[in-house]
Amino acid sequence: MEDIKKLLVYFRNALAFSYSWLVLCTVIVSLAGGNSEVTVLFLLKLLALCAWGSFCFVFSFCTRLMKKRGFVLDLTVFFLMFVPVEVLMFYLMGIFEGAGTPALWITLAVIVIVFYFSAIFVDIFVMRKRARLYTNKLEQYNAQNARK
Repeated sequence: MEDIKKLLVYFRNALAFSYSWLVLCTVIVSLAGGNSEVTVLFLLKLLALCAWGSFCFVFSFCTRLMKKRGFVLDLTVFFLMFVPVEVLMFYLMGIFEGAGTPALWITLAVIVIVFYFSAIFVDIFVMRKRARLYTNKLEQYNAQNARK
């Protein structure tokens, strides 16, 4: 039961962060574009997108099933779950009206690919280096305590 509570807390926090951030971005883009109108229906669709993204995040990164699989697999599962729904929601929200323009599709593809490879880059070159450093320090500490 405690695990379910923890997952629900993670879901709530992810949803609150992503929704508030996207509502703020929506208002800024709307005002900057000269359109001062944001409809309730658009905000509900945005909430649904954020809820699905939060669920995908919690499932991919916080459940016992996925924790032992490794970051790259977690990230891949997240993108495979989220991106198709994101594209569908973009259509429903009117961002990709009709078939969308090639520029919109290229922009979406570039954003997804850049985020994916940036996360893999950080995992490989930063986090693994820190993990090795932490392991070495822990081994030194254990060796010192074993002599005492």
